[in-house]
Amino acid sequence: VEEEGDAETGWIEGAAILLSVACVVLVTAFNDWSKEKQFRGLQSRIEQEQKFTIVRSGQVIQIKVSEIVVGDIAQVKYGDLLPADGVLIQGNDLKIDESSLTGESDHVKKTTDKDPMLLSGTHVMEGSGKMVVTAVGVNSQTGIIFKLLGASEDNEGSGDDKKEK
Repeated sequence: VEEEGDAETGWIEGAAILLSVACVVLVTAFNDWSKEKQFRGLQSRIEQEQKFTIVRSGQVIQIKVSEIVVGDIAQVKYGDLLPADGVLIQGNDLKIDESSLTGESDHVKKTTDKDPMLLSGTHVMEGSGKMVVTAVGVNSQTGIIFKLLGASEDNEGSGDDKKEK
């Protein structure tokens, strides 16, 4: 008599476990989605508000990162997050943290004659200098990585357009 009662109500435990697992998965997925949404919003706000010092037509000006174009001469200094790729044309004990791209934790010394390439997404850890901007946006090192990861819908669309041509 007891076995018949257990068989009739045994499914309740299984259903309760499945329901609990489903709730945990849904809550975790929602939390991850909302954090990602907040991160993207914050990142786009930072990109819009972040200013960088540029030399244009002989004048030193501060412009939004989104307005930097190839050929600009950018002044880089301690603490800067490089918004574009470029070639170092003047440097004073410039050391860059390239760990965001290479994973290497050592700072890389940059000089005009040895290793003059400065890549977007890297941090200036010491010194200062000037670079000629060679790539911005989706054509910069960071943009290429985001495109390969499929992180931006706009980037994916432009990648498809290039393949068709």
